[in-house]
Amino acid sequence: MTYLDTDKQTQADLSITEGIYDEYPLYSLFSGTETKNGKRMMLDWITSPLNDISAIRKRQEAIAWKELPELPLDEEELDFIEYYLEYRDQIRRPNILVSLTSAFDRLLRHDAQRYIIRRGVTLIILLLNRLDTLRESTLENAPLLLKELAQSIQDTIHGSELKEVIGLYKDKEKSPSNYTIDKYDYLFRCIHFELIRGLLSQIYMLDVCRTAQHVAINRGFCCCPEMTDTMDLSITGFVHPFTKEGRSNDWKMSNGNICILTGSNMAGKSTTLKAITITVWLAHCGLPVPARSMICPVFDGIYTSINLPDSLRDGRSHFMAEILRIKEVLQKATSGKRCLIILDEMFRGTNAQDAFEASVAVNELLKKYLHCSFLISTHILEYAKHFEKDSACSFYYMDSRIQNDQFICPYQLIEGISEAQVGYWLVRKELESLHY
Repeated sequence: MTYLDTDKQTQADLSITEGIYDEYPLYSLFSGTETKNGKRMMLDWITSPLNDISAIRKRQEAIAWKELPELPLDEEELDFIEYYLEYRDQIRRPNILVSLTSAFDRLLRHDAQRYIIRRGVTLIILLLNRLDTLRESTLENAPLLLKELAQSIQDTIHGSELKEVIGLYKDKEKSPSNYTIDKYDYLFRCIHFELIRGLLSQIYMLDVCRTAQHVAINRGFCCCPEMTDTMDLSITGFVHPFTKEGRSNDWKMSNGNICILTGSNMAGKSTTLKAITITVWLAHCGLPVPARSMICPVFDGIYTSINLPDSLRDGRSHFMAEILRIKEVLQKATSGKRCLIILDEMFRGTNAQDAFEASVAVNELLKKYLHCSFLISTHILEYAKHFEKDSACSFYYMDSRIQNDQFICPYQLIEGISEAQVGYWLVRKELESLHY
């Protein structure tokens, strides 16, 4: 399994695990797992996108499967098993005389340590039996991930002494003897500790799949975006997952490898950039995407330049930070990797003429990297129009207009170049109450 390349700036821009400017982190969408270790695995999935098409499809198919089995034990029981496995006291080889002696001793006094061992062993016996039942009930047409889960259960249980417990104490009401407890305690915590750990990991993976499926159902997300080896990239009905009653839009790289997004301030350009990039990111995680459908290349890397800080310590202005970031992400493109690169409002830290000329220079450079897709937002209409007839570029804009002295912003993404000029109106509207 191989992973997509990215960096901390991109994760920060997309608010993958930590929200900025009061944004919700993307992870919070999928954090409602049934188990604590399921949360940890979900975090690992969402922070480590894949660039292995077969591994991505395997996750997608499992999440979309309508007959995902329930977890064999509840959260408290699984947490107790984890606690028991890490409990290192009283591990000893089974001995019937020692078991009888200790059992007599416990008749005279309460032994809290023994409770941990007894309950831990009993729960693992129950777990192994229920996992074996899950294995037997796996359908022939089940997704590959579930078939691999069933095979892992088969190999782990029936390929080791763990098979001895199958058929034992399936009912919680029955209690194993003290010698049986000592025997299987040694088996679980010493001999086959790693095998038990491996089975628990499979359960947490099932938890992740079930949680992702619930998110897809509740939010109307697409479980199976089409991943492709070509550079075809299109999204139908996408929306930023945290916009309330957000308008869905369609978008595709219809021409060349560069898409230039124009629109007035407050029209939603940055939010749209993030929505598209989040959708591509989640597709590479194998998780449901906030769209009706999607065709997506399997990228080697995703890099963004959206929320760049300046640095007083380094004496670096915002403009210099932009230049260095663009250089940094373009070095990824020169490596030959297939990348999605997002540039939001290039060169906003300098004057309009400088910004125009610098943007044109960068755009000319980007045209050389046909193995990458570039999505660029800008408020410099002259820059977009400079490339209007260029076959390497496609164009979209966020609709906005002044109508009856009101700012109308429907957050609709439309093909073409924006003609809206609302900046002066906004300034005049906000300052008209001031008197000198």
